[in-house]
Amino acid sequence: MQALRYDRYGPADRLYVAEVPEPACPAGGFKLRVRAVGLNPLDWKIRAGHLALVPVFDRPPRGVGCDFAGEIVGVGGGATRHFVGQRVFGSLPPFGRQGALAEMIAVAGDQVAALPDGVGFETAAALPIAGGTAVQALEDHAQLQPGQKLLVTGAAGGVGHFAVQLGKHLGATVTAVCGPANVDFVRGLGADAVIDYTHEDFLRRNENFDVVFDAACSSDYLACRRVLVPTGVYVNTSGSAGAALRTMGAGIYARLATAQRAVALVLANRRPMWERLGRYAAAGVLRPQIAPPIGLTGVAAAQRTMETGHGRGKIVVTLP
Repeated sequence: MQALRYDRYGPADRLYVAEVPEPACPAGGFKLRVRAVGLNPLDWKIRAGHLALVPVFDRPPRGVGCDFAGEIVGVGGGATRHFVGQRVFGSLPPFGRQGALAEMIAVAGDQVAALPDGVGFETAAALPIAGGTAVQALEDHAQLQPGQKLLVTGAAGGVGHFAVQLGKHLGATVTAVCGPANVDFVRGLGADAVIDYTHEDFLRRNENFDVVFDAACSSDYLACRRVLVPTGVYVNTSGSAGAALRTMGAGIYARLATAQRAVALVLANRRPMWERLGRYAAAGVLRPQIAPPIGLTGVAAAQRTMETGHGRGKIVVTLP
């Protein structure tokens, strides 16, 4: 079968399409034919070696990609919930050598959820990491309530564009921060107000928010606390180990010295989250904005675009 691989950390031109053996069907898990894979910044950060010093991450040679959607072609002994031919989606753990960008993958039983009727493979593959991050940030950590004011940085990106949609669904007034090329795009997602960061610094805005979701990881709690209400919540996406550690430290300070909270989000990467996302997609709450689909040979160019930090919505790879 074909799979996207790289043998050494480095730039996107290290990626290549290889012929590799099909994986065995794991006990308690499933073998899938992959139909679509959603790309995430985490994919290129791993490939570039940004997480090379984190012990749990396997070193190259390794595959690429986490978020997938496809059909079950094999059921391992002891596996329940799913059956051959069923459409499913989910996400592989990012630290293993197997990547989702392959014609076939093997997954553990808790890494997949059934794909609801009416939700296509491309939509499903766009959901897990980006959609799960937005849901966990706003519902689980910030506990966003109707009538509250939410500010989202990186509002045009994968996580951010889901956060704008979810914030509106939850009844919040949403202010979105993005670059000039994406102002109309973000407004079309439902944002009540849009800040072009090249013309205005939201930190100097004479306005306070109940929740600041720093999806771009472009600021920090100590800077954002001035635009939070006294009981406000700052959440970021732990875009780097340094950012996560700084936010954890800020969280301790916030608990001890203020009524505010600061949260460095780590995604709960399991079936219950995918099931929540599936329900939201089926109901039209989360509507991934997807660029024209690409094949395996287009991933290197797509990752280069993602590395600029100026992407829009999601990029999805389709497989035959």
